[in-house]
Amino acid sequence: MTKKGIRRFFTWLLALLLLGIMGYSYLAMRGQARYIVRPNLTRVIIHGSEKGFLDKEDVTHVLPIDITDTTTTSVDLAAIEGRVQQEIPYAKEVNAFISPTSRQMTVQVESRKPILRFFSNQGSFYLDDEGNPMRTKVGVSVYLPIVRAERVDSLTLKQTLLPLSQFMQAHKEWASFFSVIELKEGNRLHFYPRVGDYIFEVLGTNNLEEELPKIHTFYKKIVPQVGANRYQLVKLSYAGQIVCKKRD
Repeated sequence: MTKKGIRRFFTWLLALLLLGIMGYSYLAMRGQARYIVRPNLTRVIIHGSEKGFLDKEDVTHVLPIDITDTTTTSVDLAAIEGRVQQEIPYAKEVNAFISPTSRQMTVQVESRKPILRFFSNQGSFYLDDEGNPMRTKVGVSVYLPIVRAERVDSLTLKQTLLPLSQFMQAHKEWASFFSVIELKEGNRLHFYPRVGDYIFEVLGTNNLEEELPKIHTFYKKIVPQVGANRYQLVKLSYAGQIVCKKRD
């Protein structure tokens, strides 16, 4: 490398180092700095929330200021972001900033997205699109597939409930067809249709794309031949066939 090239290299290295120091200093100062705002001008913006799931009132309720107050006051932006993140389990990301001219504070909150609701002996929870559980919100009803299980651990969340909910998100027709899905021992899934008292069983979630359409075959070819009341448990995970169990 020539002397000119070496100088250029160290110049860029120094510039990057200074940029890193400035960025770190900004974040460090922002975590301690306080800014003057006019509370009554505060804006709360919610992104990605299901209707009624996370609203502006949820956020304003935990802010350390009264948004009807017209008297200027000082706030700590980093503390506000942390407070909203900590006290609202449905907040995925929080970003607070202030307009230097109007002293208006804006709090932007990206909502976690519930894609399934499950009940277990541990309580009632939502599952978000990243496979993380969160407590259900009192007074809010979100239209989601419902799963019942005796107990749900982290492995069940990631390996069964998350792929199941992702499948239902991609196949809305099945999400509306079933009323409840029950997780049984041995990773067996029992699907209960909204109409009728059949139980459709599959083993795990790996082959839902091929197995659930067998339900159409059951209704079109088997029920007309044997009648609607002969079978109750319909097993769909056998290759190339449907196995039915008679009613007790």
